[in-house]
Amino acid sequence: MKRTALFLGAGAMFLAAACSEQAPPPKAEPKPAPAKPAAHSADAGPATDARAADAHLGMMERHAIWLAKKEADAKLAAQLAAEEQARLRKFDKSKLPKHLGLLAFEQKTRKALDEAAEKLKGKPDASAQLAKLVASQRKAIEGQAKILRAMDPQGGNSNIGTDHDVTLNALANDLPEAIAVSFQGDGKPLADVRAELDKREKKITSWLAEVKSDKK
Repeated sequence: MKRTALFLGAGAMFLAAACSEQAPPPKAEPKPAPAKPAAHSADAGPATDARAADAHLGMMERHAIWLAKKEADAKLAAQLAAEEQARLRKFDKSKLPKHLGLLAFEQKTRKALDEAAEKLKGKPDASAQLAKLVASQRKAIEGQAKILRAMDPQGGNSNIGTDHDVTLNALANDLPEAIAVSFQGDGKPLADVRAELDKREKKITSWLAEVKSDKK
């Protein structure tokens, strides 16, 4: 009995030791690292404030702000346009006699060319007669062009300087060429040049009438 008890006691100790070797104690869970504070952008505050302020504006308030800005821009544009018109009017009024002289010359030269276009149509020497007329006008046209350049050397000071320039160039080149083409049966170029000259003359006469009536 004693031997058996001793064996049993030793066996129990052996089993206990084996269990202790096979089942090590559980390891402790690592503690999570503390969360880093969120980085703050330098612009976060103002942007957030702007969005918050805008969020408080209703549709009617935003429309009122937009409308006020639009009206202010339109008022400024109108003021600048009026100032520019006054500047151009002042310059052209000081050059009124020269403008009137240029206009009279342009009308006279065009009338001679238009009359030649009708009188020479169908004649065998129409082109030669037209060339002769154009040659006789060239020196006078160049003289008027010099007057125009001397009147506004830098350009941009007259409201109708460009219209005079286009007209003189058309009288020297475009209109005679279009008349010559019309002798061959194609009247479209002549109609186009005449329409352009009509538009320029209308602008010049209208502007000069406005300048003459200006009391300032």
